[in-house]
Amino acid sequence: MKFLNRFNISILASVFILSAAFSKPVYAVTDPAAASENRYHMPIQSNDWENWPSGPQVYAESAIVMEASTGTILYAKNIDEQRYPASITKIMTVLLALENLEMDEEVTFSHNAVYSIDYDSSHIARDEGEILTVEECLYAIMLESANECSNAIAEHIAGTTEAFAEMMNQRAIELGCTNTHFVNPHGLPNENHYTTAHDMALITSAASKHEKFRQISGTNRYTLRTTNKKDQELLMNNHHYMISAYKTSKFLDDTVFAGKTGYTSVALNTLVTCATRGGMDLVVVTMKTQGTGQKGVPIYTDTANLLNYASENFHKVNISENESNFSIGQSELFNTGSTIFGDSVPMIQMNTDGYVILPVHAAFEDAAPQLKFVDEEDSDLIAVLSYTYAGQQIGSTELHLYENKLQEYDFQKIDDQQTASADTPVETPSRLIKIDLKIVAIIAGILLAIGLLILVFLRISKEYAIDLGFFRRWRYRRKADWNSFSNKNRRRYQSKKRQRMKRKR
Repeated sequence: MKFLNRFNISILASVFILSAAFSKPVYAVTDPAAASENRYHMPIQSNDWENWPSGPQVYAESAIVMEASTGTILYAKNIDEQRYPASITKIMTVLLALENLEMDEEVTFSHNAVYSIDYDSSHIARDEGEILTVEECLYAIMLESANECSNAIAEHIAGTTEAFAEMMNQRAIELGCTNTHFVNPHGLPNENHYTTAHDMALITSAASKHEKFRQISGTNRYTLRTTNKKDQELLMNNHHYMISAYKTSKFLDDTVFAGKTGYTSVALNTLVTCATRGGMDLVVVTMKTQGTGQKGVPIYTDTANLLNYASENFHKVNISENESNFSIGQSELFNTGSTIFGDSVPMIQMNTDGYVILPVHAAFEDAAPQLKFVDEEDSDLIAVLSYTYAGQQIGSTELHLYENKLQEYDFQKIDDQQTASADTPVETPSRLIKIDLKIVAIIAGILLAIGLLILVFLRISKEYAIDLGFFRRWRYRRKADWNSFSNKNRRRYQSKKRQRMKRKR
């Protein structure tokens, strides 16, 4: 029996070995190179947009290019698919720190902050009880991707990392994120910790509005001082190859002002890059990219190609300088040439900082405007003027009610006996006359309307020979009736003698 069992096992083993030797290997799932090629040939949704510039193929499974000031999406490849973000999560952590903390606040590292992270994950070897400032923590987070510093910042703001994760999710909703859920402040693997390229672009756009974020994230290297637990300084290097030549200078780009790297075995490579080109603040997010043996390839080549695509195919256009349908110019209604009315301003003004992003082959007139009125109490915002092109939102501006300011003029009365001289200042009483141009406008409008009605009436009466003598005849008859002898109330003539006699009585 034992012999038969051993014989059967030997046969099965031989069959398995022979089938493995002669069968073709399947690379669709297990071979990284084949998987990378599959991602490279995934469809790019923005290439299907009508009249939209065609974008390059990239090795990232998800990729987006967004213009930060307008929110315009220039390139889209699976931008709303959920992905593991890895350490680009820390951009949200830094954003909340910038919004809630002062840079000189002291942060004390707890036992949980130091020891709850994986030993082989990114850190700068801080100790329990060590004290850093908020600013030092943010440099460590953005440059060295220090996980224990992310934990310490989270606990300093919210008390626990779990409570901080709730703050992260709430802030993501406020920013318009729709497919994001965070469970920690650093991005270490968790199946419930995910986001999208689109949502990360929204988060990064908000962070890039902070000058401190630009300063910290765009720093090449930073020296951390000695602390209460460390008697040696620590040199920290930025790991973003487009900002720092820490390991290679091949991808350095002086238009890049901020960025963050990320990697885990499940997320693969994730990268966020911010650059200014042609007046546009471009945010590039790539997610789930398989690296190669050559440093930075294809992670940074993807980003470089996307930045070149954006700068070569799009331009930024000021709305107030080009809009003619909704523009409200300086009013000439009260410009009489006097000093009182010569500086009149319109009641509604367009924000001059509004822009749209258009393909270089498109004119401003090709964009479709849409006016949406806003009803907000205690606000001078009247409406939002937004634009679309090829069905995509490309920018907006605001219409505001001009602040009603009373202009003041100083009329001085100088006594005849006083003479003004350069050597002797003369104090004279002054009287301020305040003129509300809005009230003046209403009164002038009423008078103008009355004048127009009179002119219209006279013109009609002339054209149609309307007899206005009936009014004079009516007055004559009324006067005759009043002075009739039969009218007891008529006014009788009395001589001066009769008037004196009447007074004596």
